[in-house]
Amino acid sequence: MEDKHVHFGLAIKNARLDCGMTQEALAERAGISCRYLIAIENEGRIPRLPTVYRLIHSLHISADRIFYSEQPPKDSERAQLTHMLESCSDRDIHILLCAARAMLQEQ
Repeated sequence: MEDKHVHFGLAIKNARLDCGMTQEALAERAGISCRYLIAIENEGRIPRLPTVYRLIHSLHISADRIFYSEQPPKDSERAQLTHMLESCSDRDIHILLCAARAMLQEQ
């Protein structure tokens, strides 16, 4: 079972690094201590479900990336963007939509 714990921590760490976040930044976003995040990433500590949810939400990733990390990602940047859009306000969506339209018009 310990192997699964190490796998979970490594998946969180890899997702954090892919997002360019420090341990301090992720811990703050997820509402946990940096020491606890280090224990999750490096010591096989398994958090409770609410903390897992906050970590995944803070990383703006799909839970599949953590729980099924052995499967190759399916267009992970597109999936990450879609997940991030769910966290945006209506104003943010409007701004992003205008920017996307402008980018596509330039092509």
